[in-house]
Amino acid sequence: MCKIFSGTSSVKTEAKLTRSEQKKQDVLRAAIQEFRMFGFAGASMDRIAELAGASKRTVYNHFVSKEQLFELATTELWRTSKSAATVAFDPSKSAEQQLLTICRQCLAVYEQEDFIELARVVMAEYIRSSEKAQAAMQRMANQEGGLELWLAQAQQHGVLLVPDIQIAVTQFWGMFKAFVFWPRVFNMTSGTKVDEAVLLSSIRMFISFYSTK
Repeated sequence: MCKIFSGTSSVKTEAKLTRSEQKKQDVLRAAIQEFRMFGFAGASMDRIAELAGASKRTVYNHFVSKEQLFELATTELWRTSKSAATVAFDPSKSAEQQLLTICRQCLAVYEQEDFIELARVVMAEYIRSSEKAQAAMQRMANQEGGLELWLAQAQQHGVLLVPDIQIAVTQFWGMFKAFVFWPRVFNMTSGTKVDEAVLLSSIRMFISFYSTK
């Protein structure tokens, strides 16, 4: 059975789950594995039930449709990514060092093959359905944390001047994902490790533009 990415899930730990909550989590894990293996269109609620060790009736008691399961699976995907980028600004450390920490944490998530496999499924479904893509982007924008939090705090401490945080976030991830995320999604990495010098050059470019000094 597949894991929920890197132990960062927001659900309660299994030791604290009721039997019903545990079964619901088992079904979600099974659905993530099913979507990874067969995509959204090819996914089967029967196989999800089998993977979860549950009856089909139990699955539908927790989730009304395959669409709802897919929405929750993709929400977990984006939440995991945003959680990795959630770091409180530390005035005792350089902005460069802190942004490199954020990049390293996100890189650790992107290096997980199960994360990338599900990301491929999600991207394919979003290309097919712009409505799903727009709804997912809105849900992600409404989540607290991420690089937005760090930038806001850096600005409060007078380290950076960021007129539009959302634009800055898009710029930063655009540079980062060009080297780290998209090559993995399209199988263009050949197993090579990301050169931190490349990440640092992007970070320094970003800081140079927004620095108050």
